[in-house]
Amino acid sequence: MTIKDLEYFSAIAECGSITRAAAALFIAQPALSQCLQKLEKETGLQLFVRESRGVTLTSQGECFLHFARNVLREQEDMKQRMQDVENGEKGQIRLGFTGSQAAYVLPHFLPEFQSSHPGVSIALVEATSDEIEGKLLRREVDLGILHLPVLSQGLDWFELSRDEMVVVPRSTAAPEAFVRRKNGRIYLDAEFLRTEPLILTPPEQRSRMVCDQIFANAGLVPQIKQTSRNLSTLDALAQVDYATTLMPEKQLSAPLRQRGYYPLDPAVSVPYTFVVATLKGSYLPIAVQSLQKSLLEKQYTF
Repeated sequence: MTIKDLEYFSAIAECGSITRAAAALFIAQPALSQCLQKLEKETGLQLFVRESRGVTLTSQGECFLHFARNVLREQEDMKQRMQDVENGEKGQIRLGFTGSQAAYVLPHFLPEFQSSHPGVSIALVEATSDEIEGKLLRREVDLGILHLPVLSQGLDWFELSRDEMVVVPRSTAAPEAFVRRKNGRIYLDAEFLRTEPLILTPPEQRSRMVCDQIFANAGLVPQIKQTSRNLSTLDALAQVDYATTLMPEKQLSAPLRQRGYYPLDPAVSVPYTFVVATLKGSYLPIAVQSLQKSLLEKQYTF
């Protein structure tokens, strides 16, 4: 049994098909099938049930997959430790981030970190929060900046920054009747949203999950007119009064800031939070530790 055997077995388990795994690994399907047969013969275990549409792990296969992933993780940790012995703080960090962070988050730490760590190169990997979680679990990125909620239990994380979700009403919506004052602060009663046509991000996006928590806290079902994956699209359509929207305050465009917007009652509001995440239980190279420390020092400063 070799490390390569374990990599191949893990790929088959992840793909659920020898054919798809062979394509992902860029090897011939017969060679991958022979590797699996060899592995089952050496272990004396039936690792998969063969089906017409692919393969499914047996209970023994599930146990062996846990073993294989632990071995592969230990091997990757060993490689990184050896690189640290040779390079110290030098090397490359693969940093995962969402598109909205390119303008809002990266400028607050990246130039300063690169200046103080000239031996470290940063490879930027742009993806959604869901994709960043997956890339962290697969070790395709070393550190990720994403939004709550963190859905995987296999990650460690800490909060980096918080933003407030605010309501940008249509110019013709007359929100004044729903404006309240609490503890010296003006806010908009969430009841305003009950009958307003809204443009929001799709349900699977973290910004929408935050909005849905707000709606649940307020006990209302939103009237959704349109969805878009891009906050910039929500911003642009709000500018032409296409619909009312909820947006992170710090990411509002200048035209929306000038037109006006409202925070929500703290009793129902939910923050839009950036977090820094890493793979739980894994070895973090010195360069990654340095970036993590730098980000922790920036916590809640922007």
